Amino acid sequence: MDALKEKLLSEALQKVLDMTVTDNFPLDTIGDYVVSDVMGFGTTVDEKITGIEGVRKLIKDQQEQSKDLDIRFETQLIHRRIFAEENAAFFSHDLTITMNMGGEENVLPLRFSNVFEYFGDQWKLVHWHGSQAVDSEGDTWHRNELVKKNEALQKLVEEKTADLIQKNEALDAAIQTIKDTQDQLLQQEKLASLGQLTAGIAHEIKNPLNFVNNFSELSQDFIEEIEEELDKTADSLERENIKDLLEDVKSNLGKIRHHGSRADSIVKSMLMHSRGGTGTVEPTDLNALIQEYSNLAFHGMRANKNPINVDIQLNLDESLGLISLNAEDFSRVILNLTKNAFDAMRDKISMVGSNYKAKLVIRTKNLTNRVLVEVEDNGPGVPEEIRDKLLMPFFTTKKGTEGTGLGLSITHDIIKSHLGTLALESRVGEFTKFSIELPST
Repeated sequence: MDALKEKLLSEALQKVLDMTVTDNFPLDTIGDYVVSDVMGFGTTVDEKITGIEGVRKLIKDQQEQSKDLDIRFETQLIHRRIFAEENAAFFSHDLTITMNMGGEENVLPLRFSNVFEYFGDQWKLVHWHGSQAVDSEGDTWHRNELVKKNEALQKLVEEKTADLIQKNEALDAAIQTIKDTQDQLLQQEKLASLGQLTAGIAHEIKNPLNFVNNFSELSQDFIEEIEEELDKTADSLERENIKDLLEDVKSNLGKIRHHGSRADSIVKSMLMHSRGGTGTVEPTDLNALIQEYSNLAFHGMRANKNPINVDIQLNLDESLGLISLNAEDFSRVILNLTKNAFDAMRDKISMVGSNYKAKLVIRTKNLTNRVLVEVEDNGPGVPEEIRDKLLMPFFTTKKGTEGTGLGLSITHDIIKSHLGTLALESRVGEFTKFSIELPST
């Protein structure tokens, strides 16, 4: 092929490539290097073009679609053939389109083939074909590519399905939580009503108790006066017998007085607890408060369903002075911690059997400017993964409506209101120990 003919072919080829990749190519010049009855196929199903007007429309559509897009084109010749006595030419190029969309680069590889014919002194495009270049070596029908796309689609479906299952499970859990919360609120309402009832009963019991205590004390005074009068009479066997009997009655009245005072203390504790803590901070015998409310919690547990035997050990430091406390509030701390310990030990009995012996140890220690209270049980322990959640409101390890998840949260708040700290130490299967530190002044 002579140099001029070769030059004209190169120019026509370059025009066709420019027409394809240039976004402002002059469409009115296409007829200079494209025949009027040109035919070609684009890269999509509907891109079957017959005639030069179809080419113009295709190029115009491409220009419209590429507006405001950051697009780069790279072409590389992969095949060239001259035939028909140097009056026809075939070219095949790899065309790489890189589009920047949303900050990400998207690469589209294409295969672009063109057929030119020489008419007199001009080369013109008579046919072209565009196709997507896919990695399909040894796979004539692109089966492997289809399999990969199928697998990718299947994976996407599985991921979406798993996501829906997870969301459904979360929704079911949320619905169950709402139901449990409703049950707990109903239970709390019942407990509140029971608390009011308890307060009323305790108030009524206090009246006859006051009579018992007051008249036992008054009767002891009468006996002492009788003994004084007897001392004024002459000695006789009868007088000695009367004095012995009076001494027995006096002793019995002392026991009545003691147990009456004990009953009065229990009633006061019930009233204090039912009022929910409206007292004031005042010097308090912490050891006595612990004795009172741990005993009250134990008898409350024994009076309820599924009572258990518990060895309660009180190791109380007698050197403790009076501690500034809101006794009504702090009594709830002792009740909550001991009740939780009883519940945990009951669970352990159901797990390991009757050979297990439940034990609760409550200690107090006098530290420098601080007081330490430890409540330790030999129950099942607290797993590491839930310890951080244990003091959160409404978090509970109990099933159904057995617990509201508020006991430890309220306990923590009461301790903080006393400028104290609450720490937890536990070993699964062995023990749980709550340690409270309070200011001693």
